[in-house]
Amino acid sequence: MEYFVRTMEKHKESTMLFSSEIQCRGLAKATEEARRQVQESDPAVMLQADACLRTRSEVWTKYRCWINERGEFVERKLI
Repeated sequence: MEYFVRTMEKHKESTMLFSSEIQCRGLAKATEEARRQVQESDPAVMLQADACLRTRSEVWTKYRCWINERGEFVERKLI
């Protein structure tokens, strides 16, 4: 199993990725990295970060976070 973080714009019509996948050791590290990416980003960009698990040919999003329009940090566990 392989955990990684990916970032993208937090807009339903957007699929633009901002960075390549960041490999992490375990879900806890991937979740921590996703939080860091969002909290350090420019709020105007509305960045979303996902902590994901890859098993063979499938990708499972386990955690998602972003900063909403009001500037609040939002996170969802998708386990």
